[in-house]
This record gives sequence, C-alpha cells and structure tokens, in this order.
Amino acid sequence: MNLDKYQQAWKAEASQVKVTFDANLLSKEVWKSREDFRSLIFWRDVREVGTALMMIPIWIVLGCFGPVLWTWWLTVPVLLWIAGFMLVDRKRHPQTPSGPGEPLLFYVNESLTQVEHQIWLLRNVFWWYLLPPSVSIMAFFVHVAWDSSGSWWEFALVAGVFALGLVVVYGWIYRINQRAVRDQLDPRRQQLKKLVASLEGENGAADSGDIKELVSSLADADQNAGLSSNWATWSENWNRIIPSWWMAALILVPTLAGAICGFCYPLDDAGPVFFQSVVAAVIPFEIMFFGRWYFTSRRYKRQPMKGAGGTRLGAPAITVLVVLLVISAFAFAAIFSFMATN
Repeated sequence: MNLDKYQQAWKAEASQVKVTFDANLLSKEVWKSREDFRSLIFWRDVREVGTALMMIPIWIVLGCFGPVLWTWWLTVPVLLWIAGFMLVDRKRHPQTPSGPGEPLLFYVNESLTQVEHQIWLLRNVFWWYLLPPSVSIMAFFVHVAWDSSGSWWEFALVAGVFALGLVVVYGWIYRINQRAVRDQLDPRRQQLKKLVASLEGENGAADSGDIKELVSSLADADQNAGLSSNWATWSENWNRIIPSWWMAALILVPTLAGAICGFCYPLDDAGPVFFQSVVAAVIPFEIMFFGRWYFTSRRYKRQPMKGAGGTRLGAPAITVLVVLLVISAFAFAAIFSFMATN
C-alpha cells in the first residue's frame, strides 16, 4: 500500500472542503469592504462637486456686489472645470454597486480596479484639482497687489503674503492626499494584489489559510483607514493635533498678538487697519497651526487611526477649528476692504 498517495489525497480533499466552506463567507467580507469603499468615494465626490457648484453663484454674487477686478472672474471657469472633471471621471469609471453572490475573485478584481483609479486621481491631484484654482486665485492676488501698491516693495509685500498663504494651504491639501495614498490606498492595493495572486494561483486550495488571512487583514485595513467611521477618524485626527488647552494657546496667543499689533501699529500706505490686522493674525496662525500639523503627522506616522465610534472632538480642538473658520471669513472680508479703498 502506498501511504504517501493516501496522505496526499486526504490533504487535497481536506483543503478543498475548507475552501468550499470559507468561500461564501470570504466573498461577503470582500463585498462589504468593496461597498464601504465605494460609498466613501461616492460621498467624497458628492461633497467636492457640490462645493464647487455651490461656490459658483456665491462667487458671482460677490463679484457683482463688490468692487472686484476682472481677474476675480477667472475662478468661475475653474470651479466649473473641477465639477466637470469629477463628473466625467465618474462617467468613465462608474462605481456601480453589485449585489452579493458573485465569486470571491470577482469582488477582489473590482476592488483592485477601484483602488488603482483612486491612487491615480490622488497622485495627480495637483494637476487637475490644485493647479487651476491656484493659478486663478494667485492671478487675482497679484492683480490686487499691483493695482493698489504705490511702490515695488509694497507690491512685493502684499503679493508675497498672499502667495505664502496660498502655498501653505494648497501644500497642506497636497500632503494630505499623498499621505492618504501612502497610508491607506497603497497598502490596500498590495493586499488586493496578494489576494488576486492567491486566488489565481495553481495551489489556491493549499493556500486557503493565506487567503483567509489576507481577507482578514483587508478588513482590518478598512477599519484603520476609517472607511466605516469617517467622522470618528476626522475627530481623532483633530484631537491629535490639538490635544490640550496648552497646545491651543500655543496657536491662539500668537494669532491674537498679531491681530493686536496689526490694529495698534498699522503701517502707512499698507491698506486699511482691518486688512493689516487680519494679515498680522493670519501669518502666525498659519505658521503655528500648520507647523503643529506637520509635527503631529510625523509623530503618528506609523500609528493608524482607531476610528472608534465614540470619538468626540475635544474643546481645545473645537476652539481652534472655530478660529480657523473665523479667520478664513475675515480674510475674504479683508481682501474686499483692501480693494474698496484702492
């Protein structure tokens, strides 16, 4: 009797039974992961397109009722471009839902296609999302600085402040997108590629344990990436940046001091006092806030978000967030006051 033959046959049969037993459960897990990712992308696109379309009438109203220069209107076609690009992209790469019941490999391949396209979008976000508005907004800022300045140094100062703010904000947005690729999308793509290789391999039955482990790790990656709890992940990130009142004071005190200095000691021929006060507040706020954000991202680089459902924004983080919104509103008002007096 050849015992080796019987042992090989028994192992093959056992592994085949295991694969058949786990196939439906694993397919459902991958399907749920795919649907969570599809939902995340869908609502992100809704927010981006909705914001761009909502900004168009606001931009037109501000232009009609305010003393704006012709470069103000360059942003309107840019907003149309952003909304149109995302709508055309969804048309060319539809994220259509699919019901359960398909083979495991079907869901894995669909998930891999979704992730690779999102990686392409975010890696090229500078060209289709950041560059067009940065050009139109900077053209407006330079036009304002040139039209209202009486000397070269004054023009350089005003345009330099606007350019610095624009570079900091858009640089921050670009880094967030690239970090999402590095920490969330690329690891997910690698897991899916391993799954495809295991499922398409000749020894798929023998590797059933590896397949189950890969599916489990994919579900864990979804949780760490915050696919099922975006608000909790966002709140946790803000709490990491502003964990205490001491850290909030480190940002708010220089901001308040800058606003007071700009109000009490204005420069001659540098615009209205309100404008100088806002500029003097914005500069230290951007330096302290984005500096804190950078050091936090470096510190927690290898610590994924927990994404706990009960995560709440802390009072220090809420305070800094409110100040950020108020300063942004004041910045627009300051620009209009500067233009109205020149």
